Amino acid sequence: MTVPSSDSHGTLTPALWRLKRRLRDFWDSQGIYWSMLTEEMAIMPVLRAKAASFIPEGGRILDVACGSAGNLPWLVPRGQYFGTDLSLGGLRHAKQKGLHLACADAEALPFGNESFDAAISTFALEHCVSPARMLSEMRRVVKPGSRIVLLGPSWDLPFWYPNALKSRAESSVWRLMYSSGRLMGQIKAYLFGRLPFLIIDEPDAFSHPFIYDSDAVYVVWSYEVIQQMKHWGCRLVHCEVDDPMLGSNPLVRLFKRSLMHLPFYRYAGSTLLVVFEK
Repeated sequence: MTVPSSDSHGTLTPALWRLKRRLRDFWDSQGIYWSMLTEEMAIMPVLRAKAASFIPEGGRILDVACGSAGNLPWLVPRGQYFGTDLSLGGLRHAKQKGLHLACADAEALPFGNESFDAAISTFALEHCVSPARMLSEMRRVVKPGSRIVLLGPSWDLPFWYPNALKSRAESSVWRLMYSSGRLMGQIKAYLFGRLPFLIIDEPDAFSHPFIYDSDAVYVVWSYEVIQQMKHWGCRLVHCEVDDPMLGSNPLVRLFKRSLMHLPFYRYAGSTLLVVFEK
């Protein structure tokens, strides 16, 4: 169901390597997937523009897991654009020709240390089988003092889950086990510092009609992303969510607000924008 990811210095298990290959094959073979992403990008320009606004002008910018280079309109005016993605299928959908694009794994970027003045990744971390390795690589390839910008969904509260688990969540027993297990893992992470980076080993996208984020494999938790980057010496510059997802029921809203007073749910919400400085 879900498994802990390897840490940034460990090796991927055979199961995670197989998951990565299956994801790459899925992305390469799904034309409808990239069509849906194009529609999604068209309705989220404000978030992408705001993420790009944290990148200083005039430098070399790396767009990690760039897909079809959807961030291009906001990044090209700010500097020299470079993009990488694991899927050739995504890169082939890039509308503008002559771009600096490379088919490369976000967890093993083909660039030297301190090659870029900024790195950004939007709506991609949740699709990474080893998110800590991806974060480590983004940190490695930027210069000291440079910005690292992340934008995408998060599922902080223990009963939140991506659409990759939607079919299993139809069972109330499964939801109870998932929520209680995740809560215990989060409490242990807060008390003892061992961050889980929980990975979905069989996302719904492989066996059900595709819906948004049914191919997500990392259950993003803002607290562990921030803590991991701080552990590596990165300074948190900015963090916000667009919608705290409180709902309309007064009791539910009160319950969620009470949870968000806990430090590890401080940034719980729908879409997370977080900016670090190396």
